[in-house]
Amino acid sequence: MRDKVIACFRALHRARRVVFEGDERALDAARIKINEEFSKNKSETDPEKIQEFIKIAEDAENLLKKTVVQAREKEGGKYELRITKDTVREDNAKLPPEVRNTKPSNKKR
Repeated sequence: MRDKVIACFRALHRARRVVFEGDERALDAARIKINEEFSKNKSETDPEKIQEFIKIAEDAENLLKKTVVQAREKEGGKYELRITKDTVREDNAKLPPEVRNTKPSNKKR
């Protein structure tokens, strides 16, 4: 079971590095949180509880890899999304025809 815990720990850190690549603040915050959670439970000996923690870690890894995207501001208030190969992409909600056919305003607010 120890090997499984270590594998989950490493997998979470790999996911953190991929998802937050280039964002030192997010990388550090995620590293600290992962390390805190594993340290907090390192003395647990109950196999059922350990299995629960493993499941939580695996779910967190999947959530990070599949649903978290980064947006970086480009010039003119436009944003660029950094989507990874693991990001789940679903269809967007359809816009009503009256909204679809309008051109965006270039006015500054």
